Amino acid sequence: MSPVSPVRIPDGQRARLAARVVERPAGLLAALGGVRDRRKARGRRFELASVLTLWLAGVLAGQQTFAAVWEWAVDLPADLLAGFGLARGVPSERTIRRLVEGADPAALDAALSGWIAKAQASADPPAGPRGLAFDGKTLKGARSFTETGAMSQEAVVEAVWHHGGIAAGHQRIIGGDEIAAVEALAGRLDLADVLVTADSLHSHTRLARKIRARGGHWLFVIKLNQPTVHANLTRLPWNQTPDLVTTSEKGHGRTEVRSLKALTITTPGLVGFWGTKQVVQLRRRTRRKKTVTAEPTWSEEVFYLVTSLPAEQGHPRYLAARARGHWSVEAVHHVRDRTLDEDRHTVRTGNAALAWAIARDTAISALRLTGHRNIAKAMRSTARNPERVFQIIALISERGL
Repeated sequence: MSPVSPVRIPDGQRARLAARVVERPAGLLAALGGVRDRRKARGRRFELASVLTLWLAGVLAGQQTFAAVWEWAVDLPADLLAGFGLARGVPSERTIRRLVEGADPAALDAALSGWIAKAQASADPPAGPRGLAFDGKTLKGARSFTETGAMSQEAVVEAVWHHGGIAAGHQRIIGGDEIAAVEALAGRLDLADVLVTADSLHSHTRLARKIRARGGHWLFVIKLNQPTVHANLTRLPWNQTPDLVTTSEKGHGRTEVRSLKALTITTPGLVGFWGTKQVVQLRRRTRRKKTVTAEPTWSEEVFYLVTSLPAEQGHPRYLAARARGHWSVEAVHHVRDRTLDEDRHTVRTGNAALAWAIARDTAISALRLTGHRNIAKAMRSTARNPERVFQIIALISERGL
């Protein structure tokens, strides 16, 4: 899909565009209406869904703090504010901050991820089971210290689709237990016809069983943190197995040659990892070009992957693509750190840090689903013209119908 048009919307059509955001049953305001408002009904001036919608629109416009969102909102025309259900004007910066901090992060994630998922469902799905990457991220700026000097730092686990880098869900990491957070997130996502990828930290039987119970399959990296399984994999007859896939790429001053072998496992006990149907050996040889101070050099790394996909469902070429596709989640983290400056965002009160992480991922997903590939360029565009924010929200809502 081509990016949203940068043409300015005539004044007479702005109210109509704002109404589209409200009226559509799959609209953002309707989705956020499912987040429970914990305030007492008496004395409310602004609905929670309206404030959260305004806040997310500010994130889409590239605003990186509560104060910046409020300053951006104050300059919005009244007819556009009506699209957020804010007929009484703009809530204060303190109100926006307080309501975001107090919002239930699980409900906020369900609302925003569901809104994005409906729009994504209209896109053409990739061949084979869809790849879904799980990975954790520390929110470096969201740290605090106890009276004894111990540091507490917010962190979140995210699920990101390989195809398009679209976020599928989030889970707060409690007490540094990333493994438990990944299991909790996997336990509430629909994993039917999905291949889950994760790094070696999460390559354990408990998660594998949970993924299969949810209807999905898994592709895990095995490293030396699983010494018994790793030793079993190295003893398999790789010397008698031909290379099934070989690729060569050049870029960033190096040449990389990847070769892949695969074995079908009929006796999982030989591997020692529950549910294994195939084992993959991935060999990566890298040649770094000659520089002024160094001669050209070759290096070699060998990785082992285990998967629950049988050979008839997962060809080695498909598995190789999914192994590389796992890094789509790292690409999202890179955008959040470099473009949205997340690591320097120090908000940490209540649920604010996790809410901002969810909002940033939602903004990136919305921009990508409306055809934008350069997120920094897209946010410069939305910052210049708030009407483009409404265009993006309306397009996502309409694709979700």
